[in-house]
Amino acid sequence: MNITNEAKEVLLNAMAENSSEGIRFFLNQGGCCGPQIGVSLDSVQATDKVEEINGVSVAFDTNVISMTDDITLDVQDGGLVLVGVPDSGCC
Repeated sequence: MNITNEAKEVLLNAMAENSSEGIRFFLNQGGCCGPQIGVSLDSVQATDKVEEINGVSVAFDTNVISMTDDITLDVQDGGLVLVGVPDSGCC
């Protein structure tokens, strides 16, 4: 996983506004397209793997670790986006 410098600045601002120490990636079971990667300013869970990426504390639910290897958190049109997320096959 990679976090661009632009995304890092957006994240650090959001973390400061929400008194969060980092971000957390998890498996979002909802939706018609099956499980997808979710991201939040959540607390670390006991089973999470925690890494520091480009100065940001990132927690990974063990169910999404393999799904996040090749993704980049970036900024597009002023918002955060995940680039390189595997296609879910949804129409």
